[in-house]
Amino acid sequence: MLLKNKDYWDIPVGRMDQGEDIEAALLRELNEEIGVDRVVGKQLWNVVRAVKQLSYGNMMTSLMLIVYRVRLPADQIPHSCEPGAVLNWVSYEEAANRLKNKYPDSFCQAVAYLS
Repeated sequence: MLLKNKDYWDIPVGRMDQGEDIEAALLRELNEEIGVDRVVGKQLWNVVRAVKQLSYGNMMTSLMLIVYRVRLPADQIPHSCEPGAVLNWVSYEEAANRLKNKYPDSFCQAVAYLS
């Protein structure tokens, strides 16, 4: 499942709030991005450094992405919660292709071979 915001496709993502643990951030972001408030299975899937560089004071840095693979309960129907964003179910291969402008090749290749 991918979200299209403006001109790019992305996985549902977000940042941790100060003092928040990783799994609490995961559930909060899933709720904010796709309207899901619980999962029935979650697995740490990948940790990757983002391609995009960000300025931080007088230096450049990049984000470390902690990626979970989740299963949703049957009663949780994902939908886009952001105005103008489009939610789209695609194959793993298509997801890898759509994500290549934002994520490293190694990450996109791993997505392509999910099953």
